[in-house]
Amino acid sequence: MTIMMHWASIEDFAALFCYFWHRDFPITPPKALGARRIDWTIHIGVIVRNIADVMGLYTRFEAGGRKDAIIRNAKYEDLIALEWEWEGVWGNELDKLKKRASKPIGKKPLEYCVFITYTHTANIDKVYAHVLEKWREAQCPLLLLLIDFEDSKKYASRRVFHNINASIFDGKSQRGLRVVQALPWEAEGTRWWLYGKDLLH
Repeated sequence: MTIMMHWASIEDFAALFCYFWHRDFPITPPKALGARRIDWTIHIGVIVRNIADVMGLYTRFEAGGRKDAIIRNAKYEDLIALEWEWEGVWGNELDKLKKRASKPIGKKPLEYCVFITYTHTANIDKVYAHVLEKWREAQCPLLLLLIDFEDSKKYASRRVFHNINASIFDGKSQRGLRVVQALPWEAEGTRWWLYGKDLLH
């Protein structure tokens, strides 16, 4: 029996992603200096490694046909394929994930795929429509972790993040999972929120 039937579900991954996104956030208020594109890429890599560690699994970066990461079990079977992309859903990342989601000869099919990316807030619905079409008839679910933003010169990344929008695509439909504030100091009641209040006042 596969570990994934009782452990490391797609919902678990989404919850852990939000937690680690906040815990290791690379900038703090009020000026939030630094954190350029490369810092966010590294931030995602650290999150993925932390999630696999908590799940008791293994992470291999740039593996499985040049995926950004593959998460494997103790039998060295691929369970989850992951991609993350600064420029959004319009490249070939979804195609690579969908291809890997199909059952290769002699390999166990994936439990699910994860795509972590960004979009302007006004384009969220366009992104969902694009992903729904691209993921049609895929052989495993896709967890889309979509961080929406608006352009701003306030931060070095030139983006002000708003929310982490987590959705599951099953090849036929989309199911919204959760929406979480992307800036830790806006997650009211958390220690990050209290820390942010101290720095902003």
